[in-house]
Amino acid sequence: MGNGVTKETFDWIFSEPKIVRSSAIICRLMDDMVFHKFEQKRGHVASVVECYMKHDGASEQETHKEFNKQVRDAWKDINE
Repeated sequence: MGNGVTKETFDWIFSEPKIVRSSAIICRLMDDMVFHKFEQKRGHVASVVECYMKHDGASEQETHKEFNKQVRDAWKDINE
């Protein structure tokens, strides 16, 4: 990758800073909420939505409510 990426850069990324972790949470949860029904019709492996619903006995609506809360919290962490 040239001289722009150093060992320190990789060390920082792999130390899981809050901004990187929060960005990953937002991307994963939003993607799974948007495409959950579509992927279930295609017979794909369970999404995080499906896993949460089965593990916690939650409805799809309750799952979306919880995930939206987690997304809001992740945005707060990024803005911090």
